[in-house]
Amino acid sequence: MTDEEWQKLNENFETHWLLEAVDLVDNLRGHLGDGEHFQPPEIRSNLLKLHGLAMEVINNGWDGQIKEMAELAFDLEEQTLDMKRSLAALHRTLSKLTQLLPESALGIDD
Repeated sequence: MTDEEWQKLNENFETHWLLEAVDLVDNLRGHLGDGEHFQPPEIRSNLLKLHGLAMEVINNGWDGQIKEMAELAFDLEEQTLDMKRSLAALHRTLSKLTQLLPESALGIDD
């Protein structure tokens, strides 16, 4: 890496951003990590539950569980939006770094 490339990297990237990225991954682990004794993530179980409720409400016309279906659907939507925000922030951090790295860092000859 040339002195100019190093200076550009040094002046435009803060290493603490990577620690913040670790926090973002921890947030995702909370949503997607396995539970105790290798239980699947809660979101998986909730999606299967939502499917069952949707089968009863949509396919069978039983509207007695529409409130439960709606609440679970809105909760899952909010949860996935939170995950999307975390992934977008993680991607922005990594992109900042990769855009500053010279091609020579990968051993690519000009």
